[in-house]
Amino acid sequence: MWVAALVVLLALPLAVALGVLREPTWHPTDDLAQTELQVRDVGTGHPPLVGLAGRLGALDRQGSHPGPISFWALWPFYQLFGARAWALQAAAVSLHVLALATALWIAHRRGGLRLVLAVAAVLALLARAYGTVILTEAWNPYLPVMWWLVFVLAVWSIVSDDPPMLPVAVFAGSFCMQTHLPYLGLAAGLLAGAVAFAFVRACRGRREEPGGLRRLVTWTLLAAAAGIVLWLPPVIEELTRAPGNLSVVRHELMHPPQPPIGARQGLELLLVHLNPWKLVAKQPRATAGALLPGLALLLAWGAAVVVAWRSRHRPLLRLHAVLGGGLLLSAVSLSRIHGFVWYYLVLWAWGITAFMLLAIGWTASLVVARRLESAARARLASAGSVALVAVVIVSTASFTVDAARAEDPAPRLSTTLGKLVPPTADALARRSPNGRNGRYLVTWFDPVSIGAQGFGLLNELERRGFHVGARKIFLAGVRSHRVLDPADAAAEVHLSVGSDIAIWRARPGAREVAYVDPRSPAERAEFERLRREAIDGLQAAGLLTLVPAVDNSLFTTILDSRVPDRPRLLMTRMRDLGLPTAVFVAPPGR
Repeated sequence: MWVAALVVLLALPLAVALGVLREPTWHPTDDLAQTELQVRDVGTGHPPLVGLAGRLGALDRQGSHPGPISFWALWPFYQLFGARAWALQAAAVSLHVLALATALWIAHRRGGLRLVLAVAAVLALLARAYGTVILTEAWNPYLPVMWWLVFVLAVWSIVSDDPPMLPVAVFAGSFCMQTHLPYLGLAAGLLAGAVAFAFVRACRGRREEPGGLRRLVTWTLLAAAAGIVLWLPPVIEELTRAPGNLSVVRHELMHPPQPPIGARQGLELLLVHLNPWKLVAKQPRATAGALLPGLALLLAWGAAVVVAWRSRHRPLLRLHAVLGGGLLLSAVSLSRIHGFVWYYLVLWAWGITAFMLLAIGWTASLVVARRLESAARARLASAGSVALVAVVIVSTASFTVDAARAEDPAPRLSTTLGKLVPPTADALARRSPNGRNGRYLVTWFDPVSIGAQGFGLLNELERRGFHVGARKIFLAGVRSHRVLDPADAAAEVHLSVGSDIAIWRARPGAREVAYVDPRSPAERAEFERLRREAIDGLQAAGLLTLVPAVDNSLFTTILDSRVPDRPRLLMTRMRDLGLPTAVFVAPPGR
C-alpha cells in the first residue's frame, strides 16, 4: 500500500504537466518528430530495428543508437492515449512512472518500508531536478534516466543474492543501452560484474545452500532468453544490411572521429556531477562548475565505505560496491567523450550521485543507532522515516508547482509548424490529378535548426494520411520505407527558411502555399541588429570564411569552436528568434 501511495505521489507532478501540455496542440520537430514516426511504425510491416539516429558514422551512412526498445515500449501507451503528438508525451511519462514503481518495488524487496522511503526521497529529489522537460519529452537521452535507477537497484539485488532481479536488470539495462549509447559500457560492465560476483558466491556456498546455484542458473537462463528477445531487432538489422548499425556503432567507439576529452577532463566532469547542490538547485544540465563539492562528496562516500566495512553490514557494503563499480565505469566512460560535451551525455551521472547520498545517509544512521539504546533507536528510526516522507512531500510539491508551468519543447518551432501544415495539407489534397493519392517528396533548407521543421512537416503530413518521403541522405532519420526517389514523386513539398524563400519564389513551377514569420516587428529589428553585430564580431576575429554561414548555416556556426563567445551568444539569440518560413509545392527536382 505504501509503495502504491508513493508512486501516485511521485507521479502527481507529471500528471499535472501532462494536463498543462494537452493544449495547445504540439507539433513535434527534429528528433521528436523522428521518434513519433518510428513509434508509429511499430505494429506495421516496417517495424523499427534500430534506435534514433545519432551523431555516429559518416554523413552518407549515419548510424543510430543501438536498438529500438524505446519505440516498442512507447507504442502501447502512445496508442492508449490517442496516437497523436500529445500521446507521445503521455507515453514518455508512463514509462517514467513505470520505472518509479519498479524502483520502489525493488527497494521494498531489499529493505522494507524504510528503504522504500529512502529510495522515494532519492526519486523525488531527482525528478524535481530533472524537471518536466526531461520527464515529458520522448527524447532518447531523456527516456532512460529513471530506468537507469531501476538498473542500479536491480544490480544491487543481484549481488545481494536475489536472482529473480536478473531479468529486471536485463530489461532495464537493455532499455538504457539501446536507447542512448553512453549507457552501453556502463550497463554492460555493471551487469557483467554483478553476474560474475553472484556465480562466485553461489559456487562457494553450495554446501550451505545446495539449491542456490541451480536457482541462479535458472534465473540467468531466463534473463539470457529475455536479452536475446530484446536484442533480436538490432541483430536482424546487422545481419541484413552492410554495414549494419551495430558495426557502425562499434567503429565509432573504437575509432572516434575526434580525440576523446581524456582522463583529466573526464574526472573533472565526474566531479561536477558529484556536486549535490546542483541537484538541489535543479541544475542537471550543468557540465562545468566547482569541483570541491564533488570531491567532498567522494571523500565522504569513501569514509562511509570504510565504516560499512568495519560494521560488516552486508547489504550496505554491496550497495557501496555497486556504486564503486559505477564510479570506475563512469570515469572511463566520461574520458571517452569526444567532440562537444553536451549535457545530455551525462544525465545518468546524477543517479549515481543520488544513490551515493543515500548510501552515506544509511551508513551515518547505522553509526548513530549503534550508540543509542533500543528505545532511542526506535525514536530515531521514526524520526528518520518522518524526515524522509517530508523530503518526498516537499520535493514533489515543489516539482508540482514547476509542472504547472510546463511548456512544449521548441514552442516557437511548433507554433510555426502548426500554422504551416493546414494550408499545405489543403493544397496537396486539392492538387490535380494526384491529391491525397500522390507520393510527395518533402525537402527542406533550414539554416537555423538543421531541418527540425522539415522532419516535423513530414511527420505531420503523414499523420494526415499523405504518402510522403525524404531523400536518401535522411535515411537514418526517416528509415528506408520513407526514402523517396524524386523520379517517383508526384511533387516536391519544400520547406524554406530565411534567404531560401526568395530563391524558391523565383523557381519556375513552384507555388507558395504557406508562409509564417514567427517574429514580431520588434524581434525582426532585433534580429537584423544581432546579425550585423555577429558578422562584425566574426570579421574582427579574422573568421571571414564564416560570415556567409551566418545566413546559410547558423546552427553549425554557433557550434564552431573558433567562434568567440560574444558572436556565439548573438547568434544563439538569432536562432531563438527564428526566421520566416514558407512551404512550396513544385514539380519534383531531379
